[in-house]
Amino acid sequence: MMLLRHIAALTIAVSGLAVSGPHTVSQTRERSEFLRATNDVHPDAGCQVRGVWELVSVSQNGKDQPLAGYRGMKVLTDQHFMFVGQAAKRDTLPLKTEMDTLRAYQISGGAGTYTTSGTTYIEHLDLFVIPSWIGTSFRATCRIEGGLWYHSFTDPNDTTAGPGPYQHFIEVWRRLE
Repeated sequence: MMLLRHIAALTIAVSGLAVSGPHTVSQTRERSEFLRATNDVHPDAGCQVRGVWELVSVSQNGKDQPLAGYRGMKVLTDQHFMFVGQAAKRDTLPLKTEMDTLRAYQISGGAGTYTTSGTTYIEHLDLFVIPSWIGTSFRATCRIEGGLWYHSFTDPNDTTAGPGPYQHFIEVWRRLE
């Protein structure tokens, strides 16, 4: 059970949407400036995360966790989110066994709705790679500085359920648009 929980936390910690389409630098800059201006209209409305984000780093218990080519993206509308991630070099696997094939075609992700209040960000999972998490909520802290989103959470997520041990994760996402 602990292994499944650890895999789930790492899946969340390195997930995003990998299909954002091609953008020119000027299109991305213009869109980012528009979103920054739009999000600044109501600074008291909570953490303004609407947009497209790319995972740039993850730390666990204060130690950087190398992404090693892992690519994660997250897309958020006014009320919904979606994230997908994939490991690097999946196209170089030999595909000689069923396990090779599963690893080559594996992609992680999830989707649902989200809410923010102050620095609290809560995802309500409608789709997720771990079926037992579907229908649950996932709480995190949110801080936006410039074009970076600092997304912090613990695993297990409910720190009131028992004495621990807890793992603390901080994901850093860069705004693409």
